[in-house]
Amino acid sequence: MARKNGKDRGIVEKPAGSGIWWTRLTIQGREKWFRATNKSQAKALYGRLKAEAREGTYFPEKYKKPKEITLRAWITRHLEGASNRSVVNEKRYGRFWSLLLGKRALRDITTEDLRRIQAQLKARFDMKKPAGTRLKAPPTINRYFSFLRHVLMLAVKDGKLDRNPMAGVTFFPEAVKTRFLCDEEITRLRDLMKPRDWEMVAFAIETGLRRSEQFRLRWEQVDLENRVLALPMPKGGKSRYVPLSEGAHKLLSSWDSIMRSPWVFPGVKNILKPMDSRAFVRRAFDPAVRRAGMESVTWHTLRHTAASRRALAGVDLYRIKEILGHRDIATTQRYAHLTPGFLRDAANRGSLFALSGEKEKTGTGSKTGSDQPTALTSFAQPLDFLVRLTGFEPVALSSGG
Repeated sequence: MARKNGKDRGIVEKPAGSGIWWTRLTIQGREKWFRATNKSQAKALYGRLKAEAREGTYFPEKYKKPKEITLRAWITRHLEGASNRSVVNEKRYGRFWSLLLGKRALRDITTEDLRRIQAQLKARFDMKKPAGTRLKAPPTINRYFSFLRHVLMLAVKDGKLDRNPMAGVTFFPEAVKTRFLCDEEITRLRDLMKPRDWEMVAFAIETGLRRSEQFRLRWEQVDLENRVLALPMPKGGKSRYVPLSEGAHKLLSSWDSIMRSPWVFPGVKNILKPMDSRAFVRRAFDPAVRRAGMESVTWHTLRHTAASRRALAGVDLYRIKEILGHRDIATTQRYAHLTPGFLRDAANRGSLFALSGEKEKTGTGSKTGSDQPTALTSFAQPLDFLVRLTGFEPVALSSGG
């Protein structure tokens, strides 16, 4: 090793007399310091680094261990840029996973860990619920895992992960049941609510808006002349346009909040802030639903009611999708069976009855007496005994999350 002024070049004891040795190297004008255990190790390290520098294979970053990002840091980064409608729920899901696995590096989270957590949550729910605790039901567990799947998929796209450990986790099956209000239930609910409170419920059915969209609606988004609402989308700077029915237009025209607040539904105590939707639901909507004796009815039921009433009135699914603001037509398909004539034409094509009718018209088929049933009709039975529950759509099992 070269020496300068009687000292070894490139190695320094710092502080002097402390026994702590450092290797100092300058490459392309940049000075790098590497700590060594003793003087001999510092000399060896200096010689190796100088050799690598001469051969052009010296990369300081290879001696620095890359910092692994933790799940908590990644969730925090995700939530900082989140601006969608469900950001409140996402923050709750983020707190849960940050407390449970927040200190782990993203690459250290395994599918086996997630399966074990899922099984433990389900086992706790299946046990007798202790007093004063809030255990998560399987559908709720799916929501938490769905959030984690989305967050980890973003990490895969950003190159932080090679694969998503959630890919091997199976979600719990859920009974998908779309509840909507029939005419008799709507009348009963209206009679049990104050007129002003009922107008807010009626507006939800007339427009099909989500709760957050309705209660955060500004007057600047309302175009009474053209009878349309312009709702800003969470991302992209685009807007969704919701046409106003005659009933919705009449309600908006009768409300005087336009003269005193920027919000269509101003707060009770502070008119410069929007009304607290959860407080309104707890104070006015839920008690009326309970007094009406209706089960499985939430505020979101009003949105289902808006879509179902239009489907029953013959509105095609594409226009229902545009009114409700569904991103995918598959979401709107749940109301398809309510549309008059849905699949009826397809079912009639190739029907034996249609075939028999064609033969009678052409004279190629054999005719039978009017009082003698044919082979095609002898097995038919009256269907008057079949009863369909009003206000409920068929239950289907789904494993989505």
